[in-house]
Amino acid sequence: MSELDAPTPQVYDFRKPALRGRGRIHELTRPVFFVGFMGAGKTSTARKLARSAGVTAIDMDTYIERRCDMKIKQIFAELGEKGFRAIETDMLEELALGEPRLISCGGGIVLAERNRQILKEHGFVIYLMVTAAEAASRISDVSTRPLFGNLEQAQRVIEGRLPLYEEVADIAIDTAGRGSGSIAREAQRCLQEAGILR
Repeated sequence: MSELDAPTPQVYDFRKPALRGRGRIHELTRPVFFVGFMGAGKTSTARKLARSAGVTAIDMDTYIERRCDMKIKQIFAELGEKGFRAIETDMLEELALGEPRLISCGGGIVLAERNRQILKEHGFVIYLMVTAAEAASRISDVSTRPLFGNLEQAQRVIEGRLPLYEEVADIAIDTAGRGSGSIAREAQRCLQEAGILR
């Protein structure tokens, strides 16, 4: 199946009329990207915020899998990391230029300079900070995450990416010891103060 024939990716749309009684429906003035290391809570925070604010959210890894009709692991196996990163950049640009929504990005999105440029030029970026130990405690099966072969390795990766996360971030939220609901409330307050969520 070609990319163009692939099924439409699932978008978590919380603007439906049946949900209007749960709170005020907001709108985003530009795309909001959640970045950070795996296990930071990017996807769960984006979904909770989408639900409370009545906006849409999408997970980029899921978006890539649906568009390519392949799991991320399979894309890596068949095309290598370089091939995956090229697809990731194309999909990031597509999402950045589309309808404003909450977009949770893969942990390595900041590695490519082009991606950092897209994030900074087209969106508002929320960096969710997490330690390796905290991230490991949130991942149900660390065996599926090669970077968690040991915590020291994972912490080195986090520290190596830190300047890149900070480069693109409009705001940073410390997630230590917090659930996604608490993080989502802080993100919503920051977005409203910045005029991104109205």
